Amino acid sequence: MSEEAKVRICDLRTDIERVKISIDPFDVLFSESEDYQSPDQVTQPDLSVVCFKDQISKNGCNGAPTLIIEVLSPATTLKDFNEKFNLYQKHGVQEYWIVDPGNQTAHIYTLEDGSYQVRHLYTEQETIQSVVFKDLQVPMNTLFSL
Repeated sequence: MSEEAKVRICDLRTDIERVKISIDPFDVLFSESEDYQSPDQVTQPDLSVVCFKDQISKNGCNGAPTLIIEVLSPATTLKDFNEKFNLYQKHGVQEYWIVDPGNQTAHIYTLEDGSYQVRHLYTEQETIQSVVFKDLQVPMNTLFSL
């Protein structure tokens, strides 16, 4: 993901007071019992947007961030599309982006009634429009520019 795209996403801070944006490495702790001292699973998404200050602890984010972005690599493709997809859906991540630099696409999923719905598959000349953050628009060509 290009620095310009990261900056555009990080500009959310000016629009939303309580947002914490974390770029890898940053632990996200998932726990069915909400015991975050002994979480069931821990992930390090490429980018997390956390909107509630009380979710942040010295260990990372307790529970689901509002938005998670994963950038595919050959080593992570299956994990991002399967394991993390199911984990994030189960624990209530409201919006999940899977950015594919190889194909220059972005898959955008939003949570509806507990399940992810495909909102859009964005391609090279389009602009991503977040469903959760209405003012967040990221031109695809900025994601992959060097």
